[in-house]
Amino acid sequence: MTKHDAVKEYFEPKVLELADNVLNFNFSAETRNSVSLITNYSDRIVKRYVTGDVQKKYGFSIIITQEYSSYDDDQNLRAMNFAQKFMDWIETQNKARDYPDFGEGCHIEKMQNLQNMPNLTGVNAGPGLARYMLQCEILYREEKGDTT
Repeated sequence: MTKHDAVKEYFEPKVLELADNVLNFNFSAETRNSVSLITNYSDRIVKRYVTGDVQKKYGFSIIITQEYSSYDDDQNLRAMNFAQKFMDWIETQNKARDYPDFGEGCHIEKMQNLQNMPNLTGVNAGPGLARYMLQCEILYREEKGDTT
């Protein structure tokens, strides 16, 4: 199993729970309640240790598409709060040290949001949809000799 497989497998149950939808991987759908995981980088070396171990990062963005409103209602606030719940869940998982399984020889040190609130990245007024983005990373350590 690759790190991509592990991350997708890890996030899928939460997406199903929150959005009642499947997780799109490296594809952002233009449909209400879609959640996508877009990879930014993998195996980026942060630090090398004298033991031969390396500290690496796996970076990704979560794109959440929700209904958008240009009227005087709370739709946009509800959409923002929905995206915030996903960020809060990631923070809770990190505090509990509940991480994806990157396999033997890989030890995840932390999973974190790289911002303090979701970004509104675009509005498609025609179908009434807005996209929110959360940028995240997983910091992990690979033991010497492990090539996964």
